[in-house]
Amino acid sequence: MSKIVYFSKMFQAVPHLAQVQNQLPGMFVSSRRSTLQATARLYPEMSRAYYSRFLGDLASGNRHVKSAQALVTGSPGKGFFQKFNAKTCMVFHGTFMLLSKQTLSENSHHDLLCVIGPRMQQMIERFSSAIRLKQVVKTGFLPFCEFPDIDASSKEKTLLSLGLNPQKKTILYAPSRRGVGSWDFAAEKLLETAPYHYNLILRPHPSQALTSRAADRKSFRRVRKMARYRPDSLLDLTCQPLPLLLSIADLIVSDANSPAEESLFYNAPQLFIETPQLSLDTMQKQAEKEGMHPDDTEQLLSLYDCGPRHYTADTLNFNTILDQAILASSDYDRQRERYFSWVFGKRDRKANERVAKAISTHLLKS
Repeated sequence: MSKIVYFSKMFQAVPHLAQVQNQLPGMFVSSRRSTLQATARLYPEMSRAYYSRFLGDLASGNRHVKSAQALVTGSPGKGFFQKFNAKTCMVFHGTFMLLSKQTLSENSHHDLLCVIGPRMQQMIERFSSAIRLKQVVKTGFLPFCEFPDIDASSKEKTLLSLGLNPQKKTILYAPSRRGVGSWDFAAEKLLETAPYHYNLILRPHPSQALTSRAADRKSFRRVRKMARYRPDSLLDLTCQPLPLLLSIADLIVSDANSPAEESLFYNAPQLFIETPQLSLDTMQKQAEKEGMHPDDTEQLLSLYDCGPRHYTADTLNFNTILDQAILASSDYDRQRERYFSWVFGKRDRKANERVAKAISTHLLKS
């Protein structure tokens, strides 16, 4: 049995966990088979096991979790993890935009918290007098470890491997999850109205792609059919690593979410879609509801200053706004850099080394 177990129900945490597993070998365990399948496809080198609520020690994942010395995860899971003897490490999946006092409290049971960057450190320090944390280490953003270096040759090779045209600029549409994201408003509109001089990649949120409902599958069938008739279009249902897609994008179309923040590693131009469910105004209200500090909220909302914004309440016609966003991208250069520095600090690919060292130091017995 492995003394280190990487555990996540959701796939969203897997890109983070995979980077640490490269440094500290262990078993990846999930209670969701779709997560294990996606992990096998994108991270085949990771050893995997299934955890069952009902099978007990008959399930190999249960045995691994039960005997582990350290559990590394991307979610709070207090009720789950406290059933075991292992110490726990939290690596925070996504970029964790809303770190409120309540959210921090829900993670205070972990033995080790790995801090993504200055924003998270700043938010933690806001509540340090009210919430006692066991061990906090500044480590950096783990997915950056697999962000590829990109030049003209590698970009051409990647585009050709995806069946896209290396002579065209590439639009990547990466909306938020079902219920709040813009997929239902914008996906088909992009295929209908985006100029043909662009490659177009549509990547729904992993939770929507991997645990799709009937309405999602119906939408994907329509989008896939439309993509067949539009030159140089691709629907990606979490078949490709997100860093690979971000590395070739000339414009990110998003709902001001984690992929938008991550893409700033490449200083990628941005275009934001606002819906009644997710916009600057709704994000501000959510931050207030979560009890975020007003200064943190103000800086968070400055993400919307990194590119132009368009409302789904307006008529969405991408025929001109994509061109306009790319032409105006240099106007937002300084703000994109400022925002990246606040969230992540420096650009490097060594967070996995720092997390591995922190786990070895604080969680593993000598």
